[in-house]
Formats: sequence, structure tokens, C-alpha cells
Amino acid sequence: MIVVTAISGAQNEDALCYLVEFDNEVKILLDCGWNDQFNVEDLKHLRRVAKQVDCLLLSHPDLPHLGAFPYACTNFSLNCPVYATVPVVHMGRMCLYDIYLSKTNSMEFDVFGLENVDVAFEKITPLKYSQPMALGGKCKGITITAYAAGHTIGGTIWRIKKDTEDVVYAVDYNHKKERHLDGTVMHVNGEVLDALSRPSLMITDAYNSLIIHPPRKQRESDLFEAIHSTLASSGSVLIPTDSSARVLELAYLLDQRFQNVNYPLILLTHMSYRTMQYAKSMLEWMSDAINRQFDSTRENPFEFRSLRLCHRLKDLNQYPGPKVVLASNLSLETGYAKDLLLEWGTSKLNNIDIDDVNEGQKDETKNGQLGGPKDDHQTGQMLTTGQTILLDYREKIQIYKRVPLEGSELVEYNQELQTRQQREAAQAALIARSKSIIEESDDDDASSDTSDDDEGMEELLYNQFDLYVRDATKSGGFFKQTQSYRMFPYVEKRKRFDDYGEILAPEMFEGRGRRNGSGGLGVEIEGRDGKGEQEKEDPTMVQDFDVPTKYVNYEEEIHFRCQLRFVDLEGLNDGRALKTIVPQVQPRKLIIIHASPEATSDFAQNCLVIESTTRDIYTPAVGEVLNVSAAINFYQVKLTDALVSSLKFSRFGFITYQKLDEYDLAYITGMIHLPPDSSVPVLDLVSADESTGGHLPVFIGEIKLTELKRVLQAEGIIAEFKGEGVLVCNEKVAVRKSTNGQLVIEGSLSEDYYKIRDVIYGQHAIL
Repeated sequence: MIVVTAISGAQNEDALCYLVEFDNEVKILLDCGWNDQFNVEDLKHLRRVAKQVDCLLLSHPDLPHLGAFPYACTNFSLNCPVYATVPVVHMGRMCLYDIYLSKTNSMEFDVFGLENVDVAFEKITPLKYSQPMALGGKCKGITITAYAAGHTIGGTIWRIKKDTEDVVYAVDYNHKKERHLDGTVMHVNGEVLDALSRPSLMITDAYNSLIIHPPRKQRESDLFEAIHSTLASSGSVLIPTDSSARVLELAYLLDQRFQNVNYPLILLTHMSYRTMQYAKSMLEWMSDAINRQFDSTRENPFEFRSLRLCHRLKDLNQYPGPKVVLASNLSLETGYAKDLLLEWGTSKLNNIDIDDVNEGQKDETKNGQLGGPKDDHQTGQMLTTGQTILLDYREKIQIYKRVPLEGSELVEYNQELQTRQQREAAQAALIARSKSIIEESDDDDASSDTSDDDEGMEELLYNQFDLYVRDATKSGGFFKQTQSYRMFPYVEKRKRFDDYGEILAPEMFEGRGRRNGSGGLGVEIEGRDGKGEQEKEDPTMVQDFDVPTKYVNYEEEIHFRCQLRFVDLEGLNDGRALKTIVPQVQPRKLIIIHASPEATSDFAQNCLVIESTTRDIYTPAVGEVLNVSAAINFYQVKLTDALVSSLKFSRFGFITYQKLDEYDLAYITGMIHLPPDSSVPVLDLVSADESTGGHLPVFIGEIKLTELKRVLQAEGIIAEFKGEGVLVCNEKVAVRKSTNGQLVIEGSLSEDYYKIRDVIYGQHAIL
């Protein structure tokens, strides 16, 4: 039995989170997303089920898929095993680091901290693509497998198999190749991967069902045209992006195009350096073209020649004049992208290029805040790809900032800081004195206990210290001498030991950067202009202020006068691709999620029009529980030895998980009877009097027409597709598939007909 609950992201474009339950026992959570507004009320459905979750699968390294993961671990007791691909682990961590630093750079933020992110991500078990993982514990009997989804590095389509049931979870996938990623393996060259075809249940999104994308070259051309025209008019270009996923495609694309452009190209995120370091180390997760380039030139494609990496807003002062900046965050709710929008949006010369419109931006567009000229009814203008809008309107914006303390506030802060430091120093001195007294007491106790071991003490003191050692012939211990001896007034610090040896002070091994106050280790990177810039790895050390600060917020009227252009480079399937791929997968049951009500209805209606698509299509709302179980009956019988020896087996093989599985199949005719000493029915031979003779042949196996075409051509038969799904052989015989998937051979009885039929028979096991 399979029960699915939409926790979030159903009949809307909110963050994704879904619960799949098997046999009322095992509960698997698919994604754990949030948006960058971090409204805890959005997680009310997740709070109810978090403690019951037995396994969590993460599909993409961005906020809509894993944004709530650290918070749920910390506050909802989500302590189950977690699985994701290696890039999702690394890039997802960078995504949450960046959003945390963006938030704390402008306002009080206590939803989660960096330590919460680290603790949560330590729970993740990294997987590789096409690597079946058998779950244990309560999930025993379930196997999960990750397949490449495209769209983001490490993006995953999950296949969950239990007994005869298999569930395919495919959201935010892309079948087209990009510059740094190949398309999804689910649909390659017009064919569906066997392991993902005909699942019991498919959970997929209809996000772009109403959108048809122009060719990619045209969209890229629109982007470069907008950039070049803005730079030529002495304006700057802001491209809002995420911090760890789609930013790789944009950075790689623009770096190649800017090698002959004399304007700065800058990536401005809190984690820009570490994100690119991870990208350099994960080329095997990228496209074949990227790997071929690396193999031939031995140059890492993410060793950028034009792109400069910046961590702080003030770093842009190093690049005066027109420039192109990729800045986080995509929603423009917070981060450097919002800061630059407020600063650059007031000039007609500047251009804001948006490569992906998420739900937050759509809401702002409708309210006239960002999307287009504001009119009397506060309605905005919806953007289409390649469209440019010249903004000229005023809007009151709530500004959140962190500003340095000045004047009396700074004096008061320094006084409080000095008082606190003095208090802490006094407490530390008291603790140190207490420890010293305890250690001296321990020394005395240890010395009295070992006073009888005169020879050992004599050797120890003689070898290590230039101290007086009493004559070995005299009685009494060293510490029992009544006579006092003159010696240098030095107190030897007692060495402390534990089960692993001597306890060392960490301060002795602290890095040079920490001792001189820089706060961490750095890596010197040479830029294209030959100037080195310090890149710090520790995200907690990247700060915009070196002085005490405070948070302020106020309302300010901004006069937006910049140009706004939307170019769709989000790397997702459009409506035409969605409506082609899903019917070819042929799921037995289909659940449509993560789309607006209009897109959800459109996609569902399109699937119902296609005869070969299932009629069991569900479009749940948030919080709705769906029972999508199929009635399956299992029977156990015991075969007699006589029956087994009479069977005639045929060997049949097919490919699963990139290996050949072979089975011996046989057709059984028998009679069931229940023995008096057993509860298991027995299947025995049918007596000659009761035998009904032979049976009609049974064909086992399924062959695709494209594969059959190659087999026929190898036999010297001319086979070409004509019409829709009709394979014409030697211009005499037509082979097609019926609506129920059976092969149909049509043609006049001839030598070619029988030859083609024999070839088709050879691809099946006949019982």
C-alpha cells in the first residue's frame, strides 16, 4: 500500500516536501524545502510528521529542496537517515551558509546557525548515480537509486522500490544538454531509461506546463545583447542568481564570453570562493563535454580567466566604472542582489537581468514592486523571455541594514565591552587559581604515594631536572627532608595525561593567521590583472564590518529608473517537453505537484487526452492524503518433484542496473490440493484423464521499436519509421505497437513476413 501526503508545494509553486508511506509502516520524506523568508508557519504540516519520518531523500542543492532541513533537524527532531548525491551535500551546505550570512548581514536571524547546518549535513549519506542502496532498519526491503536529473549539479531523480511497487520522484529535471551539465538520463535520444519506465507511481511537477521556451541560442543571445548594450552606454548589469546551483552555468557561460571584453565580470556571494573550489573538484558530475575539455587541455574549466570572485559589497570598489555582477540571492528578498538593486536601480543606465523567476518574484511583479511600471491599480506587467522594461516609478521599500556604531553608542559599547572583559578576566584568574591549587594537591598526593619507590624517583629526577636528589642510601623520601635546599624559584608545570597520552594545549598549534588576529587561514589567488586577493575559506570570518555594529530598519521611497529584462536560463523542461516525456514513461499512476493551479490542470488534461497514458491522475492540494495503492494478491504454493521435473524452461534475459539478469521461465499446468498435514497448497501434475491438452503460446518480454529496428537491420532487412510509431520493413511488412503495448505485425504472407516474424519471436521467451 502506498499513501502520499503533500506537505508543501502542491497546487502552488512553494518549496517542495512530500511524504510517501509504504504499508502503514515506512515513511519516506521527499525533499525538505523552504523559501528565504523563513516563515516558521509554513512548516506546520512538516512539524506534525517530522518525528515519524524514517528516511529523507534530497534531490537538488537549493533552498526550495533543502532549505528547511537544518531547522527540522534542530527543532522538529528529524533524526532519520538522509540520502543525497555528493554535489547536493557540498553545494547544499554552501547554499545555506550563504543565505545565513546574507540574513545576518542585514537583520537579526536566529532561525538556524552555521553549526546547525553542519550538524544536519553530517547526517547525510552521499550516493553516486545508478547506485542501488538497500535501506536497513525499519526500511528493510526498500531500495533507493539516484539518477541524473540535470538542472543542477548532483540533481536527482529518485527511484524507490519495495517488492513489486516502485515509485519515481522526478521534479525540476531537464532533458536538454547545457554547457556544464548533461540532460537527465530518464529521457535520452527519445527513449526512456528502462529502470524508470512504467513505474507503479510517478510523482512529477508541472512547473512550466504553460511555457514554451525559445531556442537556447536565442535566449543566450538576448542576454549578451542586453549586457553589451548596457556596458556600451556606461551602465552596469546586475544578474540575481542563487549561490551554489544554477550559478555554475551562468558563471561558466559568461566567463567564456568575457575573455575578449574589457569590462569586469564579478561573482558576488558570501561563499563564492568555496563554491568554485567544490565545482573544480566535481568535474565527474558534469557534462561529457566538460570532461573531454579537461582531458585534452588539462585545464580546469572552473579556473576562470575573466570572472573575479568577491565576498563583500565593498570589494566592488576595486572595479570602478561599468561592470557585470552576478549576485545572490535570486529572490531579491535579501543578500547582495537586493543591496545592488536598491543602489543601481535608480539609474537609467543600469540593467537588471533576471535569469529565473521564482514565486517571490512573481508576487512582487503582480504588486508592481519589481515587475513593471506601476499604475493606478498597483498591477505589474508579467515578463516574457527577452522582454525589456524601462522602469520609472517610485516605491516605498522597507530597508534592513547593519550599520557601524558611532558617537555615544560606540562609547557606551566600548565601556560595556571593557567591563565585560574585566569581569571575564577576573573569573578566568579565579578558575586558574583553583586549578593550580587542585594540581598542587594532586602533586602532593602523587609524591607521597610514590615515595617508597626511591630508585625510580632517583632516576627520573636525575635524568630530567637539575634538582637536588638525596643519597640513595639514606632513608626517607625526597619530600620528607627537613633540610631546605636553595634552588632557582621556578614552578614546573605538571604534565597532565589521559588514556591517549599527554594533554596538549591547542594554542600551541594554532595557525599563524589566528595568532596574528586575521581570524583564519587564507589562500592567495592571482587575478587576471596579476593582483592577488585574499580569499578566506571560513564563512564565519567573511564580515563586512571590522567595528561594532547594530541592526536598523526603516522605510525609504526608491525611484526605480533602471532597465529590467527577463531571460529564461533556469535550465528546466518547458511545457512541450513535459507533455512528451511523462506519457512515454507510462506510469501506472501519476501525481502532479509543484505548479500553479492553471499549469497543474493544463498538464493533467493533456495527459488524459493521450490514450496510452494512465487514467489515474491525481492533483492533490497541500495537506491532502492520497491512497494510491494497487490491489495485489500473493499466493504461495509448493510444487511437487514430479511437476518440477516435467517443466520445460526457456531462458530469458533483460538489462537492469546496467547488468544482464537472466531467468528460466516455464509454463505450468497443474492441479492444486491441500494436504491434511500442511497449510501450504501443493501443485501437482494433472492426470491424463483430466488433461485439457496444450495451451496457447505465451510471449514473455518487451522490445522497443527502435531496438527492433537495429536488430532487423543487422539481419539485412530494410526497416524505417513511417508515420507515427509504424516500422515499415522491406516496404512489405509493418510493425507497430497497440495501445496495450503488444506488437502487431501486418502484411501479406511472404518470405519477408515469416523472416521478420522469426526475428521478433527471437526477442521473446516463448512458453
